[in-house]
Amino acid sequence: MSVEKMPDQRLIHYYENIRQQADADRALKFHFTAAPTIRDYADRRRNEMIRRRLQHRPIEWPSSRTGSPGR
Repeated sequence: MSVEKMPDQRLIHYYENIRQQADADRALKFHFTAAPTIRDYADRRRNEMIRRRLQHRPIEWPSSRTGSPGR
């Protein structure tokens, strides 16, 4: 389903899940959200939320992109 056709609650839910994972990544040395595809995915949802004027908190991405799972 495209983001444009996604119901508001589902859009908010997906965006919040990414934001919560980024919060967890900042607290750990493993950065699952460091991949550009994750940030692109979140940006598409954020842009749609802005277009719909839905309330949301910005994602604070981990500053380091060197961590990865299993290292």
